[in-house]
Amino acid sequence: MSMYAFKDEERKIKVLARDAYRENKAVRLYCPNKKCDAHMYICSREGSSSFYFRASSTYGHIENCRYGVGNGFNPEKFNEATFDFTQALSNLTTTSTPQTKKLHPGTHKEGDSTLKPPHTIRQIYDMCTQHHYLDTYNDIVIGKMLLYDESIDLYPNDTDVTGWRLIEATRCKPKFYKPGETNIYLVTSLYKKKYHFVLKFNDGNLYTTMQKEIFGNKDNKNLKIIVAGEWSHFTTENRNVENKFTATILSKKQFKIMI
Repeated sequence: MSMYAFKDEERKIKVLARDAYRENKAVRLYCPNKKCDAHMYICSREGSSSFYFRASSTYGHIENCRYGVGNGFNPEKFNEATFDFTQALSNLTTTSTPQTKKLHPGTHKEGDSTLKPPHTIRQIYDMCTQHHYLDTYNDIVIGKMLLYDESIDLYPNDTDVTGWRLIEATRCKPKFYKPGETNIYLVTSLYKKKYHFVLKFNDGNLYTTMQKEIFGNKDNKNLKIIVAGEWSHFTTENRNVENKFTATILSKKQFKIMI
């Protein structure tokens, strides 16, 4: 499932879901993943005028393709207009407070919207990867929210990386941690320019949780580590280290291990 596809095998002629009404729905389109030969077609949701792209059952996606069924983001279940990316990521750094159920829940007035914007790390990540990196969501460029292989060209300088951002990374090799420290070391992108990230933890238990989860999947070739943080330059001896960044992990909501 994707919010864009390509008309040509070289992936040069892009079709966005919002423009799909102009296209012939019977024509095969190409999956955005160049390694995947899925036959994509324009689809619409029942009772809706919006479109998306889905692979045929005969020629489906390759295993672990990011545009396959694993990405279940449905834009009609979220309120795009109220999405605030910086606030959403900031909220992920806070620990959740248990909510008390109301004894007599109120009822929504007719016409009230109950849709929320994407707010979990997985929802925001799925939303980003379902769109082309130059597309926008509530007027925010997708590639400026998520640093990953597709969007790496938007980050030619290391000054472009700082600030609130999601990253899709993998573990540093051969070691992604050092005994006696509570830091985790990651790298992105996987195939182009390399940026290095140091995750710092104030909570030893939180560090152990993430370290064990990565270690248990360290040999999985499909390992992806999604992290939300406010990134700054990594410094040593009061000097910035080129192409290296750091963020403090305060909550388990800030990371997602995907295999």
